[in-house]
Amino acid sequence: MIANFYHLKLIHGGGRLTLSALRETYWPVNGRRLVRSVLRNCYQCARACPVPIAQQMGQLPVHRVTPSRPFTTTGVYFAGPVYLKPIHKRAAAVKAYICIFICFCTKAVHIELVSDLSTKAFLCALRRFIARRGRPANIYSDNGKNFEGAKNELDELRQSLLNHRTAIHEACSQEFIVWHLNPTKAPHFGGLWEAAVKVAKKQMYRQLGNTKLNFEDMATLLTQIEASMNSRPLVPMTDDPNDLSCITPAHFLIGASLHALPEPDICHIKHGKLDHYQHLQRINQQFWHCWRTEYLQELQRVTRTCNPNTDIQPGRLVVIVDEFQIPVKWPLARIISVHPGKDNLTRVVSLKTSRGIIKRPVTKICLLPLETADDQAVGDQTTQSDETLEIDENNPDEIDRNSNM
Repeated sequence: MIANFYHLKLIHGGGRLTLSALRETYWPVNGRRLVRSVLRNCYQCARACPVPIAQQMGQLPVHRVTPSRPFTTTGVYFAGPVYLKPIHKRAAAVKAYICIFICFCTKAVHIELVSDLSTKAFLCALRRFIARRGRPANIYSDNGKNFEGAKNELDELRQSLLNHRTAIHEACSQEFIVWHLNPTKAPHFGGLWEAAVKVAKKQMYRQLGNTKLNFEDMATLLTQIEASMNSRPLVPMTDDPNDLSCITPAHFLIGASLHALPEPDICHIKHGKLDHYQHLQRINQQFWHCWRTEYLQELQRVTRTCNPNTDIQPGRLVVIVDEFQIPVKWPLARIISVHPGKDNLTRVVSLKTSRGIIKRPVTKICLLPLETADDQAVGDQTTQSDETLEIDENNPDEIDRNSNM
């Protein structure tokens, strides 16, 4: 109570100022810890300088650690714009965008050049991707408007097919693409394709500089960048001078049909007992053996540690992070439900705001101190706030791994 009195007397002074004023009259035991506790539980201080929530890193999704045909589970992302050479010299530069597809299992990359951000242009790029790489079973993406439009059109196509005869349904039900949308404003949920975009942009800008290419030349350059990215080693290189081979995404893209059937494991059979076809099968399966024994071990390394956060509970008052406003003007909200992952840790929450119910990742909210009788009136601001929020009407599926995918 005394420390809280001095903190309020000094108009919510900082830790050193409060502690120095307190020690002029008293000498509290563990004074620094006491002052930190007072500042941490002060509503006004937490409202002025909110701290985003940190949650423990989750386990890898099952699609990242399950052997499968390349691009069975795919992440997609739009990058750009890139400026192309105009048709006439005096015309303005033409905008184009880079659509990157990346395989969850092998990190293989497929790059398409798209003329604009419309849903139609993306669907054309998706058809080209499926024609060359095969139909994926799952697609993960951010909550972009063009992705939402493509998802809606695919859902309408699926519903129309389901209304026909049972035979058509049985023939086509196994070929539908399941689309998963990440939560709004959660780019760290797509770390896998964010890293691929970073590498592609770096190679493109290093080679081009300020040079502008036409559409055909840019598509050719992106194809060469795709080949370069698919030739990157998936595991660290050894220091052995006799070890000249390394596993790359290209090993999984060459030598198999897009509709290849599952094959029995013959890695344990000796070379002398294999015929020519089985010998080719063994070479292909050795890549998957290296993928399991070397590549997966690299993925399981935890680069940053964080204790599980169990304070994210329904009813807590929070502040929504808004990068375009100062922290004092960040809107208030209240947690109405949590969406824990398979490890029972919450990384996505549903919030009640003055504009409706939205979904946000926990890294975009800041918990406020637990309410007291004096703070009850402050919590009512969630229904009177004038802040403008975007209402998220989607129902995105959560990815268990929230970074370093």
